[in-house]
Amino acid sequence: MTSQDSGTSKDMGVAAAKSSMRMPVKRRLTLVVAAVVLVLLPAIVMVLVTWVGTGEVQGAATWASIPAIVGIAAAMSGGRRYAVIVAIVMGFLAPVAIVAGMSPVSGAALMAILCLTVGRLSRVGLQKSGLLVPVMLSWALIDPPAWDGAASVNRLDTGYLLWMALIFFVGGLIPALLVSYLQRKRKPATLAPHSRSEAMTYTVMITTLVTVATFYVLDNPKMIGGAFLIAVIMVMAPIGTAQAFKPTVFRVLGTILGSVFIILVVSQVHSLGLVYLIGLAFLVISVFARLSGLAWVYYVFMVPATACLNSTTLTQVGELGKQRVVDNVVGGILVIIATALAIGYSQWTSRRGEVIDDDDEVASVASIA
Repeated sequence: MTSQDSGTSKDMGVAAAKSSMRMPVKRRLTLVVAAVVLVLLPAIVMVLVTWVGTGEVQGAATWASIPAIVGIAAAMSGGRRYAVIVAIVMGFLAPVAIVAGMSPVSGAALMAILCLTVGRLSRVGLQKSGLLVPVMLSWALIDPPAWDGAASVNRLDTGYLLWMALIFFVGGLIPALLVSYLQRKRKPATLAPHSRSEAMTYTVMITTLVTVATFYVLDNPKMIGGAFLIAVIMVMAPIGTAQAFKPTVFRVLGTILGSVFIILVVSQVHSLGLVYLIGLAFLVISVFARLSGLAWVYYVFMVPATACLNSTTLTQVGELGKQRVVDNVVGGILVIIATALAIGYSQWTSRRGEVIDDDDEVASVASIA
């Protein structure tokens, strides 16, 4: 991708941001409600399905909301076919991730393979939705949900693995089909492909950082919120000439404020059900802020939202809040260092005149995708 292309992509991003800020409040509220419904619907469906199938209400069924986020993003960026494929992949990989999490080596290896795939998707501009697959699977890899009210998880139980595969598959499939149907009259999303050199640098960056982070987290079982660290790296790692320094600072500061906020909330609330409702309210606020272009507000409220909705005990809420501070700071520092190295390498190759013109390959890959 040439510097002119990069500039054009940046201008388009700025225009999109301004457009979102001009979006009417009513439309923003409608999109927020639609997003919340699409995320909650698979969880409700799977709670009913598991209740009929096992005779008990399974808390693990609510995890269908995790792949639902992936399904929504995949349908919006790549269309129905791509979204359905992603849902199938999530279904197959969920039990694989749970079993792979038994060892730091196997867990890190699985995440490395997924990062390599995300890097390849960046060639056709699908990395933003593709990266959500390893991000969401990292929860099942590091801290999978218990089944039948058990105190611990038997990662090798066949019945449990089959149910988790179904939960992740249905969780991704329902929103994928619904979003595709709702967007049937809209023009396909415009993707921004990246050159081979940009994709290579990006792939090396995320694969190295995520693999090392996964190994470290799995080797330290007390890090129940280790998936946050992986999410920070995947979401904040830039591709091309994008600068990650300013967003990183915003995210770290917002995370600190959000974590302090959730610790204060937990000290005043003594009902786990109420904690979930508070988390849902924070999620609505954060999504609305995101659509309004208020990144600062988004970062502040997304922290308590994820801490509340991913917890099974009141103690865990506060613990996740504390861990997220550390994970975001560490992840942000790692991304900044990696970005600085990538920019330095890019400038070095530019001075040497190593320019690779592979737009034809990008077009070929895009046509196949």
